[in-house]
Amino acid sequence: MPEPEARIEGIRAGLAAVGLTPVIKQYRDHTRIEAAMPTTFPAEAWGELLALLAEADWFGFADSGVRGRSLWAAVRKHPPAPPGDGEGDDT
Repeated sequence: MPEPEARIEGIRAGLAAVGLTPVIKQYRDHTRIEAAMPTTFPAEAWGELLALLAEADWFGFADSGVRGRSLWAAVRKHPPAPPGDGEGDDT
């Protein structure tokens, strides 16, 4: 899997390429890429959009009467610890 920075830039660039305006927000353990969704988004662009979001560690859509429609994708800054690295591992 590509480095987090490359994934973030790929998602950001892809969202811009389909006509959205991505905003990057930094958090302690992840980076979040957000974009407002127009009410009329071309049906043929949804496949490309979903492929972009699949590059994230998790993503979501929101539809609020107050804030409008938006999407977000989050990428961890560091990969999670592999299973068995915690205390109490009996293997």
